[in-house]
Amino acid sequence: MTLCELVTISAMSLSRNQIQVIALIAVSILANVTMGGGRVTASLFMLEHTGSKAMAGIAYSGYSLLPALLSLLMGRWIDRVGTRRVMHTAQLIMLGGLVLAAALPWAPTVLMSAVVCGFGFASFMLAANVAVSLMPVKHEGERVGMLGWLAMGGSVSSVSAPAMSGFVLDHWDFSAAYGVLAVCVLASLVLARFVPLPGGNRPPREEKAKGESVVRMVFSDPGLLRIYLLAMVVSMAYDGFAFMTPVLGHERGFSATTIGMILSAFAMGTFAVRALMPWLSRRFNEWRMMTMAFGLTATVFLLLPFASHGAIHAVLGFCFGLAGGVGQPNILSLVYRAMPPSKAGEGEGLRSMMGNAIGLTAPSAYGAIAALFGAVPVFVIIGSVAGIASWQADRGFRRDAALRQRSE
Repeated sequence: MTLCELVTISAMSLSRNQIQVIALIAVSILANVTMGGGRVTASLFMLEHTGSKAMAGIAYSGYSLLPALLSLLMGRWIDRVGTRRVMHTAQLIMLGGLVLAAALPWAPTVLMSAVVCGFGFASFMLAANVAVSLMPVKHEGERVGMLGWLAMGGSVSSVSAPAMSGFVLDHWDFSAAYGVLAVCVLASLVLARFVPLPGGNRPPREEKAKGESVVRMVFSDPGLLRIYLLAMVVSMAYDGFAFMTPVLGHERGFSATTIGMILSAFAMGTFAVRALMPWLSRRFNEWRMMTMAFGLTATVFLLLPFASHGAIHAVLGFCFGLAGGVGQPNILSLVYRAMPPSKAGEGEGLRSMMGNAIGLTAPSAYGAIAALFGAVPVFVIIGSVAGIASWQADRGFRRDAALRQRSE
């Protein structure tokens, strides 16, 4: 059997949903370089040209500024015009921001590029997640699996994009680094025109959004509020590991290579579990997976202060990747099930806004605590919060089980 015949048979065995998600993964991997490579490039630019760590932090955080402020409005935009149009528009926004920094590489334009690209990337991923969430499925577990596959694009880019940017910077300059990122986003835009991405150009007339706002819905329903608070804990743990691992590694005397190995082990963990998400979703529902994931997260963070060797820290990082990779797809699935289809974008926008708010504020709080008391208390705090989150996820599981029994 030839390779072409094997590929043809494999494609025929996939459902239309799976083919569309695989196409969207390919597009999103190319779009994800905006964040994975852009943040590294912007931070290094500020360090080299201004000599200020504060400016490097501002450039890094700039990617989260508009999503933290506007994600709810971005979600309403998706509900109004449809997912596909938002994805294409977002790719053009990212491309414009990267071309600006490539053409005029100086501090104000790099900061402007960070803000613009952050908005474009967040809009793209919001629309992509909503498009997959709205796909018709035979059972709910299939949706979780597809969302897990989509999230693999971020896992791939978080490993490859910084390395790509670093390689270009070592051999050329910042204009070239931004130029390469722009070419990747341009490739994603071209590819998106030729592959069957999910989502329509606008919602059906009868599905237009109406009724009370998502914010009021969430804060008036304890069960729905639990989902959004757990989403914030996922972001809190992600940012805690990414920000505090270099701090703890510096305290322990780890080399930069060792710290990079630890972060790569985490990314590999997220990729592995997201690849297995379709299999896991057929055996466990969202609440049960999150109960286990938060329990593992709590265990990892409470053990990290005792990881005196880099290899042990890397193993724990991989374990946290397994736990962290479970969180977002299951949260997205729960949000979709709790929202009317006409408010899917707004519901996901609120989740993104709350997560980006954590991304803006938590690193500063972690740094302040670490400066006063060292890195260990930060890991203990996050581990304790994750333990509480595991208990709350278990309560959500029991609540859903009780509701199903009553309905039967």
